[in-house]
Amino acid sequence: MRLFRATIAALFGAFIALAFYLAWFFRITHHDTPWDGAPVGFIALTAVIAVICGLIGGYLAAVLAPETPRGSAEGAAGFIALAALFAETHTPGQHHYAQMVALLALAPAAYVIGRTRQPRLADTSS
Repeated sequence: MRLFRATIAALFGAFIALAFYLAWFFRITHHDTPWDGAPVGFIALTAVIAVICGLIGGYLAAVLAPETPRGSAEGAAGFIALAALFAETHTPGQHHYAQMVALLALAPAAYVIGRTRQPRLADTSS
């Protein structure tokens, strides 16, 4: 049950981080095609938002699996990196800044926040 909960927590954390980053942020900034070019200032803003979303996703993954918070956040970072690499090879256009920001900022942020969480010991007094 612990492994199942850690896996679900990692998937949920990665999903939330990617949803906030890709769906929410690009929707409110009216950049519906992130594979088109963007100014350097917008790419820097994208990196800042990606770090915040990565921290949120990694934290959620760590909180949802209190016995294995580090592994769950590391799993979320792995799923984020896998999704970024998959999107890198399957996205049209020449500009792939959104995928690279996800790989270089979003995934490490999820990993870092997970490393700060201490595991909670399982209650065995039943």
